[in-house]
Amino acid sequence: MSLPSDPNSIAACSTGFAGWDASGNQIVLTAGHCAVEADGETQTGILDMEKPSIAEAAGGEGFKQAGVGAPGTWGFHQYGSEITTDGRVVDENKAIDFAVVNVADGFTNKAEVTDWTTASSDDLSKSTTKITEVGSETPGAAIQKSGRTTGVTEGTVVNDPEAFEYANIGGRAVHGFEVTDGETRFSDHGDSGGAVYQGDTAVGVISGGPEAGGWSWVADLDNSLEKSGKTITFEDPNEEPPGDDDANADAGADAKDADADAGADAKDANADSDADAPEAPQAPVVEDQKVDEGGQITGKTEADAKVKLDWKPVAANGEQAALQAQAAAEGSVTVTADAEGNFTAEAPSETGTYAYTATATTAAGTSESTEFTVTVEADDAADDAADDAGADGADAGADGAEADADGNDSDAGAAADAKDAESNADSDGSKDGEAPEERKLSIEPKEVSASDFVKQDKGVQILAAGFEEGEKVSLEVVAGPENVEGITLDETANADGVAAFSIYGTSASDPSVYLGKYNVEVTGANDTEDESALTGSFEVVADEDGNGGGGNDDGDNGNNDDDGNGDGGSDLPRTGAELTGLAAGAGLLVVGGAAVVLTMRRKKNN
Repeated sequence: MSLPSDPNSIAACSTGFAGWDASGNQIVLTAGHCAVEADGETQTGILDMEKPSIAEAAGGEGFKQAGVGAPGTWGFHQYGSEITTDGRVVDENKAIDFAVVNVADGFTNKAEVTDWTTASSDDLSKSTTKITEVGSETPGAAIQKSGRTTGVTEGTVVNDPEAFEYANIGGRAVHGFEVTDGETRFSDHGDSGGAVYQGDTAVGVISGGPEAGGWSWVADLDNSLEKSGKTITFEDPNEEPPGDDDANADAGADAKDADADAGADAKDANADSDADAPEAPQAPVVEDQKVDEGGQITGKTEADAKVKLDWKPVAANGEQAALQAQAAAEGSVTVTADAEGNFTAEAPSETGTYAYTATATTAAGTSESTEFTVTVEADDAADDAADDAGADGADAGADGAEADADGNDSDAGAAADAKDAESNADSDGSKDGEAPEERKLSIEPKEVSASDFVKQDKGVQILAAGFEEGEKVSLEVVAGPENVEGITLDETANADGVAAFSIYGTSASDPSVYLGKYNVEVTGANDTEDESALTGSFEVVADEDGNGGGGNDDGDNGNNDDDGNGDGGSDLPRTGAELTGLAAGAGLLVVGGAAVVLTMRRKKNN
């Protein structure tokens, strides 16, 4: 806990990694913005540690002091670089979110990260992950974080050669990388400074993230150490070399440590016993399979294992060439098997044949990979629905041409879309009282240029089928570019259980603000617990001639981020009705922090 200049307020951050500096002194690493107040310059004071059993990660309300006093004082700390009015990083050497706590006498470091399972005992050292080295993140791989708000969580490092290398965290540029959420939110307020690691490798500390979640920004540790000139080792240089009897040496070290450390040391000793080490899981069992668009891939492995699936399109020729040309780009996803070892994952959204590999990971290790093929087949009903949706989109364009500036008529346009969809559905000969068709989601086009996306008649048409007549159907944009706010649209299913949506951009003066991939989810008001949301995605890409923007290597990413909030009309409108304001974006994840985050620059491909 830190104590800002206001004596009535307390802020909470998480500690990252404990170790020793080059002089053998105990240190703890965390985020630089935890050491300063909102002005980015005035240093805070370290007040106390938080009582683990009351922390939010343990289900408590948090902010109860442990009563042990300040665990140390601030050493080196740096919270980001200034940003120019055109979005450039002023000083790359300062673009780190990194701080060192010089540990006070009476406190003993352990080079481990707690998993929060022993918080109720107020001794977090009883169950930990041992850290042995600093390293770079592995793109596309699973990654873990430990923090006082959300505990231990898992996400995935973004795997994109053009991924952003800087983010605007609370108005200051921070170098690092993006992690997307897993089954739960990867980080939240109060997790700032928390340890981010892959296996026994320390890779960063939490810097920021959007208010609504979805992804987190991690300040990369190897870069922060390099820019700051600091070092850390996870082996105590003050410890006497072990003798012939490792058990006696460990016992001597235990005697010097607090009693609270004994349980964790014993745990490590047990973990070092190769004879008792469990075996890595067997390779997952997955057969070649054919699925419809939006279908599920199934397989089996060990109970509760993390299953990583990687895929890429299979090269095509002959009659299959046209079908394969639609295949989506390669990708990766990690899912968790159930208690019986069964796992499912959503198939690629584009028709085609895909080569898959699957690996399973448990606490004992990672299995060998299984190779299999997934063929995604087109669904005739969905194709017909997509054709109708295209016609509806043209009608929406005509309606929108007469819309008032305040967007009131756009709602009428949306109603007209639904009415057109209903009349088209009625003309296909369906009868009242029939059971709705299997639920399907059609998105056309899946990829649209930025210049087309800002044209009402060339936006993205989304058709959801398989609902009940009159049912309220909701579409939510659950993920997208960091500077574009997600939206929720509501429509009513027609007599054939179909609901139509149209999404396009309104900022024709700067189409580049819409660049990126958008994930959507569609649900019905009558959904049961057994029915999962329909999911899909579309992507807004740069024009071939560059008119659509797309970011550059000079730091401005085609945007005008002069006030840190962006003003380029980068909201995602619904059916022609523009939303108000940008998303809250990603703020400093100190509890109570709130600041906009816009990504700033793409990595150079060299």
